Amino acid sequence: MKQRIALMGYSFLCWLLTPVVFFRLWLKGRTLPAYRKRWSERLGRWPEFPQNCFWVHAVSVGETIAAQGLINQWQEKHPDIPVLVTSTTPTGSETVVKLFGSNVYHAYLPWDTARLQRRLVKRLKPRILVIMETELWPNLIRACREQQVPVMLANARLSEKSKLGYQRFPALTTPMLNSLTAVAAQHTPDADRFAELGIDDKKLQVTGSIKFDIQLDPKAALETRQLKQMIGNRPIWIAASTHEGEEARIASIQAKLRLKIPNVLLILVPRHPERADRVGGLLYKHHLEFARRSHNEVPAANQSVFLIDTLGEMMTFFGVADAAFIGNTLLEDGGGHNPIEPAALTKPVLVGPSYINFQSIVEAMRSEQAIIITQTDAELQNRLTGLLQSKDLRDTYGQRAYLFFQKQQGALKRLIGWIENLINLAPSAPANALRFRRVTQKEDDNFQV
Repeated sequence: MKQRIALMGYSFLCWLLTPVVFFRLWLKGRTLPAYRKRWSERLGRWPEFPQNCFWVHAVSVGETIAAQGLINQWQEKHPDIPVLVTSTTPTGSETVVKLFGSNVYHAYLPWDTARLQRRLVKRLKPRILVIMETELWPNLIRACREQQVPVMLANARLSEKSKLGYQRFPALTTPMLNSLTAVAAQHTPDADRFAELGIDDKKLQVTGSIKFDIQLDPKAALETRQLKQMIGNRPIWIAASTHEGEEARIASIQAKLRLKIPNVLLILVPRHPERADRVGGLLYKHHLEFARRSHNEVPAANQSVFLIDTLGEMMTFFGVADAAFIGNTLLEDGGGHNPIEPAALTKPVLVGPSYINFQSIVEAMRSEQAIIITQTDAELQNRLTGLLQSKDLRDTYGQRAYLFFQKQQGALKRLIGWIENLINLAPSAPANALRFRRVTQKEDDNFQV
């Protein structure tokens, strides 16, 4: 009874807040006009409804990039099954278009009212819904359960903070989590936390992170060589996916680095490109001249910052850099971002002290000396100075990062096999190949993560 009342209360609140949600989208549209477009999709009015589709929900940019290998390999194996990708943010939507073009169906996920989600799932009749990482909506999952649509939480991660958040509302979250068909956790600690929330061990499996199964794009490698040639021979570091509050500190670090390495170049990539004007103002305050990617500029010799305000080119810029700092790790409430991409390109990887959302990966990398964790801005500056002045040091940390990356691959194959098993597309497999069970600590140690 409590669970039913909790869901009814949540559904009523979603309905009540619908005007507030759209007013918030309108306000966001002042800096990013795309937030004021395609509102009908957020109410479930899509141009097309691909039935019997393979449905992937990837909330924003990071989740969409993580899903790229899954979607590409799925289409290679099952070209007759249409693929639908839903997003929540305009930047996520732009990334879908950039990565897949017209090869997938795409729309915004509707607001999570019971009526909208029930109607959507009935019209789609999807074979399965694969939710990337952590984006869980009670009414969407309930609608899938009512229509007997399997729901997998893929590449799933759950921090201790998020677990405590779910535990605050057990009447709402427990039935939602129990309605999941499968949870493919990135690491054993993630699986343990899901189990503590009450998910049946038979639904849990540690498959690893599919972000390790990066498909390196030859086009990006070509663009890297061309851009490096245009920039010229100078030391370069990148600050990737930075958040508000970090850029001022990074600009200060860059200004101090220039005192020891006058021709050093910083590639600065804010997580949200619409903040580029404000970031540019911060750079001027630190007397740092910069070029902007959206203006098709290439940094001149007198410019010490390359401000990236475009999407979908991160691997190109990681390739250009000599060392990579991962943003959202300097702030006290930061959670970090994916450190795997620069590791795949043999680049030294640095983070600040706050990385709770990627704790399992960062700690595993630290155990193999494959990442540099800094506690202060001064330490970050000193570490960067050492790396940029020593090729031997860069090669050492870059090789360690790459070797770690290589050892973790294979999660994508395991994940696709499990999905095929859930919707009866796979040939008969050995009895223990896809058993739905938690992996023991000993097994997880053998798996390396």
